[in-house]
Amino acid sequence: MDIEKVFKNIVLLDFVIFVLLFISIIIEPEEITNISDSLDTGIWDENTIALIFIGFLIVYLINLILLYKFVSFGKVLYSILFILGIVLPLTTGPIISSSFTYTLEWIGGATSGAILVLLYFSPIKDKFIKQ
Repeated sequence: MDIEKVFKNIVLLDFVIFVLLFISIIIEPEEITNISDSLDTGIWDENTIALIFIGFLIVYLINLILLYKFVSFGKVLYSILFILGIVLPLTTGPIISSSFTYTLEWIGGATSGAILVLLYFSPIKDKFIKQ
């Protein structure tokens, strides 16, 4: 199979997981939401967390489009977002989620890892030319 097609399919899979994660958070059981609301918000207040989360989501969606189109800036931006995706949750305090959301997060991590490996250790890295 063509490596370019594999890469694009993984990027699409990452988008689908992103959408499913968003939906799973919206339809989360009320019990989980109540427990989660009673927990400390870490070093940020709720409004700041919401703004950071929305900003991150918008940039992430744009970045997936850049990766799909092999725009060179998308490669660097994905690496930055990957690191931010690890660091930012460390500042938000404890989080409780459903098993479905938790599973999607693990699958999302696996697809992110696959994207990173393909971006830096496969012939795909040569497809990202400066434009």
